[in-house]
Amino acid sequence: MSHLHETQINIVSEGSRMEGDITFDQVSRIHGVLIGQIKSKPGSTLILSETSMVEGSIEADALMIDGYVKGNIKTTTRVIVSRTGRVIGNIETPSLILEFGAYFEGACKMGSAQPTKSKSKPPTVSS
Repeated sequence: MSHLHETQINIVSEGSRMEGDITFDQVSRIHGVLIGQIKSKPGSTLILSETSMVEGSIEADALMIDGYVKGNIKTTTRVIVSRTGRVIGNIETPSLILEFGAYFEGACKMGSAQPTKSKSKPPTVSS
């Protein structure tokens, strides 16, 4: 089992505000405000604490929401919205967990998020 070192954890503290295109890696814990397009690299986990507020789109591998998100979310593995989590926007993920008390307003599209390298033609039907 690998252990994360302090240098592998990104923290945006409460009271902090970041705007623009923001990319995270490893494990990132957000306590502040993010506005813009948020991306998290493959294999990483983005944790939005109770004090966090995100306005903008989020693309991540795994996403845990304890705070507020206004924007569309797309993940490759899972989204967990806790009892304190609030999401206003659409979610696209293979796995969605809404805890009792969580708030979600939007549409959800579930399915395999594995990227397809080549698009195959649909089968033809001959009569």
